[in-house]
Parts: sequence; C-alpha cells; structure tokens
Amino acid sequence: MRLKAKDIAEALKVSPATVSLALNDRPGVNAETKKRILEYTEQMQELQKEERLSARDMNKGTLLMLHYVKHGVILERSSSKSGDLFMEEMEHAVNRCGYQFLHLAFYEKKEDLESLLQECRERNVRGIYIMAAEMRQSDIYPFLQLKIPIVVGDNLFYDQGLDSYLVDNREGIRRGVDYLVDKGHSHIVYLAENIDIFNFVERREAFILEMARRECGDACSRIRHLGNMVDEVYESMVRYLDEGIFRTTAFILESSVISLGVSKALLERQIRIPRDVSLVGFDALPPVSLLGIHLTLIKGTHTKRHLAAVKHLLRHMEEAEEETVRIYYKTRILEGDSVFDKTKYIYT
Repeated sequence: MRLKAKDIAEALKVSPATVSLALNDRPGVNAETKKRILEYTEQMQELQKEERLSARDMNKGTLLMLHYVKHGVILERSSSKSGDLFMEEMEHAVNRCGYQFLHLAFYEKKEDLESLLQECRERNVRGIYIMAAEMRQSDIYPFLQLKIPIVVGDNLFYDQGLDSYLVDNREGIRRGVDYLVDKGHSHIVYLAENIDIFNFVERREAFILEMARRECGDACSRIRHLGNMVDEVYESMVRYLDEGIFRTTAFILESSVISLGVSKALLERQIRIPRDVSLVGFDALPPVSLLGIHLTLIKGTHTKRHLAAVKHLLRHMEEAEEETVRIYYKTRILEGDSVFDKTKYIYT
C-alpha cells in the first residue's frame, strides 16, 4: 500500500504540508525536521518492501477477489480512483497474512467457467471473495467444487453454508419510507431498474412491506421499472410524466442510475423539487451529478464492508469455521433538500 503523507505526518506529529515540502525538497522546513521525515519515510518504505517479499517467499497461496458479471452494469459503475486505493488496501491486508492477492472479473456470457476454475487450481487459490450481486442461486455450485473457503458479498447462499457480507437493504428502505411518511407523504412510488439483482429485489420487497406497515395501501402496483442506463431511465420517465403522475407526491429511487435519469426528466419539465414532488435516492452520487438538487440519500457502506469480508475470509482460510454467518451493514440517511415537509407547510 502506498505510503501517504498524512500517515507520515500523524506518526511524526507534524503537518501534512510539512511532509509534502520535505519529500519534494522544497524550502520551508528546518533541517532536523526534514531529516526525521526522510529517514522515517525510507524506513517505512523498506518495511513495506520486506512485507511484500516475505509474503511472496511464504507462498501460502492466493486469495481471489472475483466479480461475477452477468449483466455488467454493477462492475461498470464501481470503477473509480477511490476504488484503486481500496484495492491497494485490500492487497496489503492479504499480503501481510502471507497470501498473494488476485482480482478478476468473470463475464458469464463471454468466458468459460471451467477455465476459470482450472485457473484457480493452477494459481493455488485458497479462498475466494465473490462479488455476487448478479449471481443466481445455481451459479454458486461450480465454485463449491473447489472445496475452499468462499465468502460472498451482496447476495445470500445460506443453504450452501457460505458467509455473506451485505448492505441491509430492508432497513434502508424502511428508513426511506418512514422519512417520507413522517413528513406527510403517503402516495409514494418506487422507481426501479429492469434487472433483478439481489440488492434491488430486496429493496422492492421491502418497499411493499414497509408501505403496508405504515398503512399506505397496497404498494405492489407502485413499483415502476424504467431501465438500466441513465438515458433509458430519462426517456422512460418522460413517458411516465406524459401519462400523468396523478396523486403521487414522492418517489423512492432504487439506484444512482435511476436518480440521475429521473432528476434529469423532472428538471427538464420544470417540475419543482421538492415542492411538486419529493425524492429519496438509494446509493451515493458524485457531488456534481444533480445540478441544483441536494438529494436526500439512503447510503450504505461498500469499501469498508468488502475489506471486512476479505479479512473474514483470511481468518476462515487459517482456521476451519463451522458456523455460517451473515453480516449486515446498516444504512444511514443523508438529509438533503429534496423532500417537502407536508406536516409544516400547505401547498398553494
């Protein structure tokens, strides 16, 4: 893992700016402090090098992080610079335990599964963390043939005895429904994508249950599927608006793609947010994605959850686990200005 200036600064009790000046050989740092910074940096870099060499020499095998791609949309949306830093942290954690780290994506429609399994055997893969949001239940069985520890993210294979790390989608939707109902909204519509991946299905089921719990009627007919790409969602939402949204005062948006496409259509039609319609999104968005809208969001954790799953897998690889666990990470609601409080104001 790359040595960061803020970590050096914290260790030596100096400011990150001082570290940056010293490392770039710029004026403004006294000689003694600069020497301390350079010596500490060299020492830590050497230590990291020794850790990498030690992991290679120990040759305990490989930990595979696998993205199972059926539709492809989830992997494409997860690419970012922060993701690269997260992978570095993951690799460092694996190397410290004496294993090599391998990150692959398997495209179901393009690649041969048996070839992947053979590669796992040849590379001495000792454990797999599968990003399994797009997998069906039957897709996991070939991996069980390897007879090695497997942990999955964003899916449940409880009957197969596999541990799972998940966002608590049901709790997140409950937060969203409660937030809207408590602000006076009862005719809420859930805007969804067209694919039935695990997280989305859980959110839709939770929406129906929570609307019934809050006595807002049968919500089975209040789920509208719009598409999987921003432009497709936008076009579907325009058609929906042409039909008329009738008494609907609020939407729950299933994903970042839905949030982007729906907001574009609403803004284009000059529909006032939140005065005319309120919005609650699920999943984070880039800060500049929705110009003029500070969207209220239900947000789960991703990178920390995946790192925790890999550390759990490492323990599983070292010691046999007899119990099957599922770990849910709670969501939180980040209040923006996209929800109108009908309990305090009267529409005019």
